[in-house]
Amino acid sequence: MFYPKLIYENLPYIYLLICAYLLAFYSTWAVFLSAGLFYCAGCITLVTRSGYRRLDRRKEIENNPSNKGNLPEWLYEYLPYSYFAVAMIIVLKTNSPALQFVAFCLMILALRNLLFRMSNRRKAKSLF
Repeated sequence: MFYPKLIYENLPYIYLLICAYLLAFYSTWAVFLSAGLFYCAGCITLVTRSGYRRLDRRKEIENNPSNKGNLPEWLYEYLPYSYFAVAMIIVLKTNSPALQFVAFCLMILALRNLLFRMSNRRKAKSLF
């Protein structure tokens, strides 16, 4: 199936917007389940695309025997999205200032990890 580039490139963000809309305006368990499915679909699409478009040499780093203590690749890729999902659940379901501060910290951590990934996965500028 072929989609126009405008729709194809923005599809994961559309999934995430649908998830946010459902969480903001509805509060039944069926809606929470469908919002979770949209969130998972958006995250899976973003991680899969990132894997195909990577310009860094992550595969060579993984094969290095000195890296045995690192996280598994799938956990590493989905961890920021998990941080953000947990933070949103805390924000939506609690009124405790301490828990909302924890949620804010989780959101900052998720954003930091995603921004670092985005900058590290770009091709380095060449001298020639």
